[in-house]
Amino acid sequence: MIVLLAFLGLLVGALVNQIATDLMARRSLKPPRCPYCGENRPRRQWLATLAFLLMRRRCPACDVPIRWRYPLVEIGLAVTFAYLWIELGPSVKLVLYLIYAVIFTLVLITDIERRLILNAVMYPAIALAIVAIPITPGLLWWNALAGGAIAFGFFWIAALVGQLMFGSGALGGGDVKLATFIGLITGFPLVIEALVLAICIGAVLSFLLLIFRIRGLRDHIPYGPFLVIGAAITLMWGYSIAHNFLNM
Repeated sequence: MIVLLAFLGLLVGALVNQIATDLMARRSLKPPRCPYCGENRPRRQWLATLAFLLMRRRCPACDVPIRWRYPLVEIGLAVTFAYLWIELGPSVKLVLYLIYAVIFTLVLITDIERRLILNAVMYPAIALAIVAIPITPGLLWWNALAGGAIAFGFFWIAALVGQLMFGSGALGGGDVKLATFIGLITGFPLVIEALVLAICIGAVLSFLLLIFRIRGLRDHIPYGPFLVIGAAITLMWGYSIAHNFLNM
């Protein structure tokens, strides 16, 4: 089953790559194509990991190589799916977390590449989170909705202040929607941990990017990845982290 889940993650990764590419291009889902010449990729290249392994990573039409994002997403989701199976086994929680992994991956791709967290991703994600409350272990209506409200309120204020102080390069509406989704799936009080982790991780990584001159003071640093990392850590180990922190 571990191998099967890993293979499923690989296939889902290929689909997620294409969905993200088409969403950013604002077009309906199409077969994989070269972003440079527009020619459809041969089927042997639909799975980028396989294309890299077979040393056929260049477009047959224009000879431009497939970007590394494609195999990294496929392999990342393969590892994630296998790990979630090991940790959660066959359960409702496993199914939900697999879907959340796909949503988070879409956010990472679009926010890193285009500084966009798309409504087409976040509105269905928020709807799913609300519908899933009754079947999510450890979540009740009151703490899930409280978590969503806290995350929305905090990031809405942060986005407003950021816009006033730094202009349009600060937090945006997509970050607010992503935070709301995270609040709904973590619930109260874990949403506090998820937000604190996101803020701390964001501060440390942003500082490192500035120190090593990868980014400048005026450069935009997407915040979605920090929120995703904080949420993932909280979903998997939130109560253990909170227990260890409170007993220090």
